[in-house]
Amino acid sequence: MNTIIANLSHMKKFTCKEMGGPCEEVHEGATAMDIAKNFAHVMATTDKAHEPMREQMTKPGKGPSKEEWWAWFNREWDKKKDEA
Repeated sequence: MNTIIANLSHMKKFTCKEMGGPCEEVHEGATAMDIAKNFAHVMATTDKAHEPMREQMTKPGKGPSKEEWWAWFNREWDKKKDEA
C-alpha cells in the first residue's frame, strides 16, 4: 500500500477568482495540481457566474488552451507565498 504524505508547511491558497473564476471559494493544496483538482467546483455549479469558465474549460477556442492556462497558473503558483 502506498502512503502519500503532504508537506503541510508548504500549503498555498487560491480563490476561484485568483484562478480566473468569478467567486471567492478558497482552494488549498501543497501543489498546483492539488489546487487544480479542487477547482472541479466550476464544473459542478450550474450558476450563470461560472458559465463562461465552464465553457472555457470544455469548448476548444474559448479562452486559453489547457497548456496556456497551466503555464499561467504555474507562474502564479510560484509567486504565491506559502500560507501554513
